[in-house]
Amino acid sequence: MRALFLTLVIIHCTQFNVIGQTKPITLTGKLVMATGEVFPYKVVLTDSGDVVKGYSITYKEPDDTKATIRGILDRHMRTLNFKEKEIVYSHNVSTKAFMCLVNASLENVHEAGGSVLKGSITSREKDNTACTEGEIIFDNDKELQNLFAYHEHFDTVISMKKRVREPETVNATPEQRVQEPLVTDKVTAGMEKLYEWHSDTIIIDIWDGGNVDGDRVTLNFNGKTYLSNYTLVKEKKQLHIPITGTDIKTITIFAENEGSEPPNTASITLTDGILKYNILAYNKKGDAALIRVKKVD
Repeated sequence: MRALFLTLVIIHCTQFNVIGQTKPITLTGKLVMATGEVFPYKVVLTDSGDVVKGYSITYKEPDDTKATIRGILDRHMRTLNFKEKEIVYSHNVSTKAFMCLVNASLENVHEAGGSVLKGSITSREKDNTACTEGEIIFDNDKELQNLFAYHEHFDTVISMKKRVREPETVNATPEQRVQEPLVTDKVTAGMEKLYEWHSDTIIIDIWDGGNVDGDRVTLNFNGKTYLSNYTLVKEKKQLHIPITGTDIKTITIFAENEGSEPPNTASITLTDGILKYNILAYNKKGDAALIRVKKVD
């Protein structure tokens, strides 16, 4: 009688884009103000999964205004939300609108002319003075496809392979066959892991495995928030998340702060049936670690 057991096989990142070489994502469109004025508007983004950073350009040279931006990109729901945080430079331009830093909430919709990413903008000055409202529209189909595509930069893919068990361990129980010491995988902004998944549920245990120093995280699974601004403690917080379909799903660990001992660190165990994966997610405040899972037969 032969028994089968599961072994980890590491496939290196040569099958994917090289870490750190993800190209900036550019969106070109227009800013339509409530005054009836229309201005050119462009954003240039870099992403670490769900979190995007970059800058915006309003108007055209030599009258352009540049501002830093930060936001959340949800590829599953095809939405982009961002805020202009700070003016880098600004040149004089004549406009009837009272322009402020933009706070945009955009959704990808299909119209007669094709796919469009658009939504309203709202903003106020620091003294709560209301600014002119408007709408941002991006309608370059190629740019939108690039925006919502997954820019994989995994350092490894962890998959499972069956092979014949040695005779002396044929009678080992499934629990005994997974008692080998677990290697801790590390993930951070720009360095991800992809796990092939076999069961119908992802069990996530998350806790502070080091000195408990007040690290706070937000945990999302494919755009849905399961933990919001959660303070990590020594005791494990366990989540059970169903997984269906064969498309790649994303677990995002967003660093809300860095506690009293930077960086923000979260110890995680993923359980796939009898298989377990230990992970350490570490990030600076505002960055996110990504864990990808892909269900296989």
